[in-house]
Amino acid sequence: MKYIVRILASARELRGYYLAIGFFTILVSLMTLIIPILSGQAIDEISKGTSASLSYVLWIAAGLFLLDVASTFINNISGYLGDQMGAKLNEILSERYYQHLLKLPQSFFDKELSGALINRLNRSVLQLANFMNMFPNSFLQFIFSTVFALVAVAVYSWQVAVLLFALYPIYIWMTVRTSTTWQDYQKDKNENYDIASGRFAEAIAQIKVIKSFVQEKRELKF
Repeated sequence: MKYIVRILASARELRGYYLAIGFFTILVSLMTLIIPILSGQAIDEISKGTSASLSYVLWIAAGLFLLDVASTFINNISGYLGDQMGAKLNEILSERYYQHLLKLPQSFFDKELSGALINRLNRSVLQLANFMNMFPNSFLQFIFSTVFALVAVAVYSWQVAVLLFALYPIYIWMTVRTSTTWQDYQKDKNENYDIASGRFAEAIAQIKVIKSFVQEKRELKF
């Protein structure tokens, strides 16, 4: 989580997007929480039978319809802003990556394959931008919805809210424990993929030289 915060802090140009996405996400989370409450009130009113107020139920139905429409509309706006933020973040991180490469000494490039550098760029910048694009559209809304839901449950029963809250640290701990082995496999896979992509890029870059000297068969044996 701290790396995500550092990345967001390094791209201060996008703070307007952060604030807007956070605001819209809070609105959608609140609307998502209000909808089942209104549905419960409508069910309670209908269960009264002949003594139920039809106008009250209709007002609740209208409110549910408006909340659903507003939630969908705001969620689409938040998703659009998330897409824009992801694209701009991709541009910013790519420029920072290129600036960092320009500051490195020549000895670094003598030891590194150009294809490996390109693959690291694609894996780090593009995947990070895709994650930040998905974060406000899914994860952030889940976090706010969970917090608001726990607050709503605590109003009725703080014991149940505490039990529900205790599940999340356990879930996070189990996820961290089970992902350790996967992280080791992923690290080895990324290293091998960088080497393979680097060699492939170098081979493609030198294909003109190979064909000009008619050395295709020798190159395949190598």
